[in-house]
Amino acid sequence: MKKVMHLGLDVDDNAFHGCGIFEKGGKEQMIEFKTKPSIGALMQKLGNFKKDGFELKVCYEATYLGFVLARDLKKNQIACEIIAPSSIPKQAQKTAKTDKIDCRDLAKYYKSGLLSVVQIPDESMEKARDLIRSRKFISQQLRDLKRHILSMCRRAGLNYRASTPHKKAGYFTQSHKQWIETEVNKQTDKFFQFNMQMLMGQMRQFENQLENYDTEIEKIAQAPNFEKKVQALICYRGIDTLSAMALILELGDIARFSHPRKLTSYAGMDLREYSSGGKERRYSMSKMGNLHIRTTAVEACQSAKLTPQVSRSLKNRREGIPVKFTEVADRCMKRLYKKSNNMLYAGKPVNKIKVACAREMLGFVWESLNLATAA
Repeated sequence: MKKVMHLGLDVDDNAFHGCGIFEKGGKEQMIEFKTKPSIGALMQKLGNFKKDGFELKVCYEATYLGFVLARDLKKNQIACEIIAPSSIPKQAQKTAKTDKIDCRDLAKYYKSGLLSVVQIPDESMEKARDLIRSRKFISQQLRDLKRHILSMCRRAGLNYRASTPHKKAGYFTQSHKQWIETEVNKQTDKFFQFNMQMLMGQMRQFENQLENYDTEIEKIAQAPNFEKKVQALICYRGIDTLSAMALILELGDIARFSHPRKLTSYAGMDLREYSSGGKERRYSMSKMGNLHIRTTAVEACQSAKLTPQVSRSLKNRREGIPVKFTEVADRCMKRLYKKSNNMLYAGKPVNKIKVACAREMLGFVWESLNLATAA
């Protein structure tokens, strides 16, 4: 029988540190090493262990390398798993932290089965997911740029709402953009004029990039492996094609969640609890999970407190979608309306209500995606 070595890696741009733990003569043995930060140097070292008759089980903490190293190791017939950083136990009295100590602890906990493993997605799914995340990154940059433009206008004494009859006129509408360009052209300060022209040009560039991203995401959503799942989710109030694709790609294979509670836990929306001595205390959500799922679900519940009804845009999205998907979405809409209003009458804060509804919605999303997978 082969000897099994559980091996923890600490990876960075400077070096790969490794620690292997195995049983020999009834005692636990440890081997530590250091290699250049490349798959070739690492494979050379691991190859020596394989020649010595070891069956290798490698793990490393989720980091900027992503899944590249794990895929390279698997191509070389070496089992490799990626560990969720939040699952690594922390010692309260620990005062020293080095790469050697980290990989030693990682190997020790991995051998004992105390770590949670991150699912490695299909490469095409990962690329599509990166596209969604990049679109969100550009969107955030656009929001920051718009706030900066408004700040520049106010410092220059340009107040759009004060100069229009509608005191609550929306910012960055077509009329607002035309007003900014007109007012900027009236300015005599060449520095301010140049600065605003550059900022407005950058804003238009960001907007064009977002349109291109949206077009590409629409094409991906029509692919055979996404079409049914997207149909199952866009019939929800508050979920469009972009939100549906974000949830599908971040969740991956829905079959790995045997119960909706596991899905909400994966999203970091389970509650923190400190109960002892016969007293039960529950606090806010843990946030120990996928941020993208969490924010997408909360954004989808902005209108949860409104009366359940199918709007024109929702009706258009539901055209040609099987009834079994719309039935789940309607049950969700009614459930969230009842929950949000009960919490509202109980005096709960609005943001807490949205989060509670988002947690509830994920349960229905789990049901819809399972239906779509079985279809």
